[in-house]
Amino acid sequence: MSFPLPAACAEILKGRIVFCGFSGGSDSLYLLLALKMISAPFHFQLRAVHFNHGLRGGESEADEAWCREKCRKENLPFLSIRLHLDSAVGEGGLEAAARNARLTEWKRLIRENPSSVVALGHQAEDRRENLLLRLMRGSNVSGLTSLRLSSEVEGVRFVRPLLAFSKEEMERRLRDAGEVWRTDSSNASDFCGRNFLRLTLIPSLLNRFPYAAGGLRRSLEVLEEDADYLEREARRAFGTDERMTPAQWSSLHPAIRCRVLRLFLEKSGISVLPDSALLERFAEAVSHPPENGESRRIPLAGNPDCFLTVERDTVSLQHREMPCEPVEWELERMPICRFGEFLLQAERVKRTDETLDLQNRDPMTVFFSLDLPRKLILSPRRDGDRMIPFGKHHALLVKKLCSEGGIKAYSRNSHPLLRTEEGEILWFPGVRRSASYPVAESAREMWRIRARRTPPEREAMTRKKD
Repeated sequence: MSFPLPAACAEILKGRIVFCGFSGGSDSLYLLLALKMISAPFHFQLRAVHFNHGLRGGESEADEAWCREKCRKENLPFLSIRLHLDSAVGEGGLEAAARNARLTEWKRLIRENPSSVVALGHQAEDRRENLLLRLMRGSNVSGLTSLRLSSEVEGVRFVRPLLAFSKEEMERRLRDAGEVWRTDSSNASDFCGRNFLRLTLIPSLLNRFPYAAGGLRRSLEVLEEDADYLEREARRAFGTDERMTPAQWSSLHPAIRCRVLRLFLEKSGISVLPDSALLERFAEAVSHPPENGESRRIPLAGNPDCFLTVERDTVSLQHREMPCEPVEWELERMPICRFGEFLLQAERVKRTDETLDLQNRDPMTVFFSLDLPRKLILSPRRDGDRMIPFGKHHALLVKKLCSEGGIKAYSRNSHPLLRTEEGEILWFPGVRRSASYPVAESAREMWRIRARRTPPEREAMTRKKD
């Protein structure tokens, strides 16, 4: 007995490791047997993966045992993964928690097995239910057609070969082949939204509108065509210039902008599906970007340490920088000192006009007299901090100097200030130095302090190469 699959599916799987989600139900059994039939001619390694959610007590254990025994008889590798959902259930409920837990495990398997893919047994009725669920959530056409033959989610390539098959058709083929399968008793309850659609709403719709099954199937086909076109246009727009200005972002049609934004976030390593709230805030920010060196930060749901930053000429993804702890610096005992991503070096040098001129050309270099205290403090900016810049006679707020020096709000907590032990600010690297401890005309030697921004990881790599 044959278990047909679409030809396009086989081409996707060729030469790969294929992890097949195997619950023991009719859909996953049909998929596993169908994939086994074509694994040899298309040269892919098939492995069955069973998730034990532990939600149905003995029934869950029996399902796992049955799946294990079936794979033994079929001579297929079998992997069972036990999920722990008690602490994972959040706003999305049990369904969302289980889905997220499975995705975490799929990502782990893909990392451990590069070039592998995941095959799932979603079929025509699942796709119809997904359409209705997404429609009620306000999804766009990409969301409405999210169950596709091939798609990628957070680095995992999912393949769904059964989308064109009905459950009835597959179960008929399995029975004709003498196969039996497991039945999840929870499928008879409408406790979750999908079950309510499957057991109550959709049967009522089909009873009242007999043509609805074909109409929904056709709608999914044309919606997927529309989604494919919009996604291709988004990739084209994103590919022309990945560093778009707010004006360029604002000029994009909303249907393209939301998809380009998703591509932008994915390229930055952030997997976020932009919701309506994020899209509205982003559209407002790029339509009216801030002036005077300021920036607007837009938080990303589920990523508390990241945010979109819109400035006058740029849009970027920034990571929240935590304030660095103050560091004591004894110049003669420890000439090199690190503060966060900054490396500072102090040394005594001969006074020359050329060296002093460097201070005017390089804001990351400063010169002080030898009267400079040997023990200093490196610390982040504090609210209300003031300093008297060189050439001035009154103190200015460091916050104002940050704006004038182009230090962005999101990085001010990690930018060092050089202070005395008493708290007087002597230097703001890259911005201004204070009027204290100037180099006298008669001085023959002086302190030179240099700062450079070098992430610790990069510094370590540099030392290793050297």
